[in-house]
Amino acid sequence: MSKLSINSDLHIDHRTHQTHVKLMTALLAAFTAHQPAQALTVSQFCREARVSRATFYRHHQDIGDIVTVAYLITLRELSDQLSALPTVTYGNLTNAIVHTMVAHPQLPQLAAWLHVEPRVISLESGLVQRVLADLEVNDQQPQFTATYLGNCLHQFNWQLSQMRPQLTLIETARLFNRLIPNVLQSARITP
Repeated sequence: MSKLSINSDLHIDHRTHQTHVKLMTALLAAFTAHQPAQALTVSQFCREARVSRATFYRHHQDIGDIVTVAYLITLRELSDQLSALPTVTYGNLTNAIVHTMVAHPQLPQLAAWLHVEPRVISLESGLVQRVLADLEVNDQQPQFTATYLGNCLHQFNWQLSQMRPQLTLIETARLFNRLIPNVLQSARITP
């Protein structure tokens, strides 16, 4: 298979990154404390995060945007990993995706808690669509396939985050291979 060169325009400066870290820390603290998401107010949340409301609203429209930005950052890191692959196979795509999921188990939990799954699934679907287009996968319904796979990946990640005890990386990769379709095979099949 060919090499990926996924284009990502996400650039976060140092101060914005530090603000995001503070906001994520406060969000994780509220989540861990089992605080109801609907009880969070921006004013209270900003005080706990030690971030001004003006700074918050400069970068976010609501508290759910914090998780959306965390997904953007994570998907950017995954895009960079995929672009660095010397050759693309289903196996090394699986490894990169599984490592990313295992490294960020709280993200699907936070998305569900704040009810922002549709936002993050569209981001995941967008990355899938860029990967499929870059690999020139012959697909008659690329939007449908990308949306389907984005939903599959999100649901897989959600289920993975709920498992106790956690699966090992090898167990997770095996489960991924069994449940997530290998659309790269369709690159060899022409209708």
